Amino acid sequence: MRKIKNAVAVAAVTMISSEAFSQELPLSVQSQINFSKAGLLRSFYESDQYGSVQWRIGQARSTIGGAKSPSAPQNGYSDKTTDSVVPIKVLHSLSGGNSDLLFGIKGTFPNGYGNQNTLDGEIYRLDAEYLQYIDTDTMLGIGAFYEVSDLNSSGIASSDIESKGGGVRVDAIRKFTAHWGVAARAEYYWGTTKVTNPITSSFSLVHKQGDDHIYTQAELIGQYRQGDIDAIPVGWVLHPALGIQYQHNYLESTANNLGVVSSGVVGDSEEYGTWWTHLRLEKEAPPGEWTPTFLLGYEREYVNNLDKYVQEPSYGVVGTGISMLTQGGMRVGVEYSRHQGFNGNRINSAILGTLNFRF
Repeated sequence: MRKIKNAVAVAAVTMISSEAFSQELPLSVQSQINFSKAGLLRSFYESDQYGSVQWRIGQARSTIGGAKSPSAPQNGYSDKTTDSVVPIKVLHSLSGGNSDLLFGIKGTFPNGYGNQNTLDGEIYRLDAEYLQYIDTDTMLGIGAFYEVSDLNSSGIASSDIESKGGGVRVDAIRKFTAHWGVAARAEYYWGTTKVTNPITSSFSLVHKQGDDHIYTQAELIGQYRQGDIDAIPVGWVLHPALGIQYQHNYLESTANNLGVVSSGVVGDSEEYGTWWTHLRLEKEAPPGEWTPTFLLGYEREYVNNLDKYVQEPSYGVVGTGISMLTQGGMRVGVEYSRHQGFNGNRINSAILGTLNFRF
């Protein structure tokens, strides 16, 4: 019986059930059906833009810090990395059918290459969030997260960078017309960063400080099929999107183990913001069948006070992937995305392996 119920929910989420039948399902499932069809769940679940922002900020800090070393070059820097990202998300329905609990764990494993100052390591994040469905077109979420990272900088300067902290996150999804909806998020992070620079075999310079940030993002997403635009193939859906994000970092002024007081590499405040426009084409398929997707887009920085050595304001964005919703209700997939700077100074690539399921 449980497998039958799961299969029914899976069929509904992939939009192969009739509208009349879907209305018999809990509000949480009806909303997920609606948001999935509109392309809004991808923006909610995935963190490609968020991850790109964090990595660019971290690499820029490392580059600026390294360039302050004696005899370090003052030009010719680049920021190139390939990240492996493995997120697992579990959705649990609460009694009444109007709300869910979301649990997530994600590992990110960056691999820098071709940089005069290279950053490598690992980042882990845990999330727990309460989701409330107001109606089939509206969802609100609030939760908490914890993150820890261990990175190594090498090249013109060597250092170990350890960060840990946590924060709160709020989300909102709203489908407001037959073709358009918006997915927005905001989070505040309280954390500390410890940087250890080996000076000799027996002495290292250590600086530990508060490292907080606020991150906001909003994305306007559409859905169009052949009935709307003749050029779209039958069985496929086109999702145009227009997004914007902004992050502000607050860095504490503290003394290192030699008593020298400092904050960040450009002061006690950092700003980074981008806007983007994407076109995503994906096939709609029933459970048990693979769904390919293709992405093409443009991204532009509108603020960045960490661009002292790597200046790359504009990017082309490409991506492709394949995913499947199984008969048991589990979604698995693999995606590749690339943010290619037009000046060739910054390239961020990511390989994403996803596993989502409901219980």
